[in-house]
Amino acid sequence: MTNSLTDDTEVLFRQIHPNFFDNGVPGSNRFRPSEKDGNMLSVDRSALTSAKDAHARYTRSGLKSAAVFGISVGQFRNESIPCKSDPVEPSDGTQGNPAHALADYSAHTVGKQKLVAKRLQRVAIERGCLYSE
Repeated sequence: MTNSLTDDTEVLFRQIHPNFFDNGVPGSNRFRPSEKDGNMLSVDRSALTSAKDAHARYTRSGLKSAAVFGISVGQFRNESIPCKSDPVEPSDGTQGNPAHALADYSAHTVGKQKLVAKRLQRVAIERGCLYSE
């Protein structure tokens, strides 16, 4: 995988949509890719941005986020999910995102992705909410 992230301690930020945030708890489905994502979960790198700035960039683009949670590169790796840098270049009036990265779930079936997501949800909850408005 090109641009692989190798620092197991780096935390990757995941935005949690308000519809999947209940009493401070993110839904487990926020920790796995949806069908349209091609087995890639979109995250932001803590080495390049803060949870607050990642949230601001995300919501400025018109998307909704109630909170930011984090999972480390090593925690993804423990689930056989490699992560890679995937900066988004600015274009056609969009701001881009140099901190964007992807967690690659392609080694897992959809059923396995759901099980992994539940484990990663617990990990993220243990770390705690990293930012919310």
